[in-house]
Amino acid sequence: MHPRDAEIIARARRQLGVHHEFEDAVRALNSAVTHVIPAGRIYLLGTAEGPILGSLISGVGITPARGGSLLVRVTDEGIDILGPLGARRSLVATQ
Repeated sequence: MHPRDAEIIARARRQLGVHHEFEDAVRALNSAVTHVIPAGRIYLLGTAEGPILGSLISGVGITPARGGSLLVRVTDEGIDILGPLGARRSLVATQ
């Protein structure tokens, strides 16, 4: 993933919980994009189980999923699932 995309996704994740509504994810992604890229926008990249919104340049975007959103990459060959968009839980065990 391009460093700019990674920065945008990290900013969006910080605004979301693990479980969220797709509309919240769209707002978080849009906020992150406009923070990182002045006058930046998100675009409709296609559809899967719902709309895929994201970058026309990299093809990285989000689509609705049960309990939140999936991070995907749209290519000429299809759609690659990159993982959940929601904030990642810590894997450190607590004792």
